[in-house]
Amino acid sequence: MNVGIIAAKSISKRLPGKNVRTVGGVPLFWYSVQPLVDAKTVDKVYVATDSILIKEYCEDKGVSVIWRNINAIRPEDPLISVLRYAYYSIEEPADAVVTIMANCPGHTSENVDKLVNMFYEKKLQEVRSFDGDGEENGLMIYSKDIMQSNRDISYYIGCMVTDSVKEIHYEQDLNEFIAERI
Repeated sequence: MNVGIIAAKSISKRLPGKNVRTVGGVPLFWYSVQPLVDAKTVDKVYVATDSILIKEYCEDKGVSVIWRNINAIRPEDPLISVLRYAYYSIEEPADAVVTIMANCPGHTSENVDKLVNMFYEKKLQEVRSFDGDGEENGLMIYSKDIMQSNRDISYYIGCMVTDSVKEIHYEQDLNEFIAERI
């Protein structure tokens, strides 16, 4: 079983309210959730959040929410820590966790399916996506072994090039994404 987990926090120091800013009437974080919902290789999708707005939006869309515990909402918490918290919060242990960073819109369900297939075909522990310039752009998969260990890096890592936009951290990044969508 493969689960999708999106970590979508309410706090953003560089661009306040970033994850709930709307682009084309849709909150930014949803551009990371939708590809997981649509992917053929992801069995269940969860959003780990500390935001009432995000929680309510997900519930309206039928996506399960994991309320982030106080130890998993500090802005400096590494993503892997939040993913592990969410992983241990779900009832059935998954073989792999697929995630797209909430500030990395532009991935597709096809990207997700390609990533998951690569992960299993090559027997990897982790796969991450990068753009054509070699910058990481937020689509990742982690094995159950990575989720259950205390390691932050893995052996047997793969990479995949996608045409998704870069991470959104500042108003200019968001404006560039909006300009590409209009």
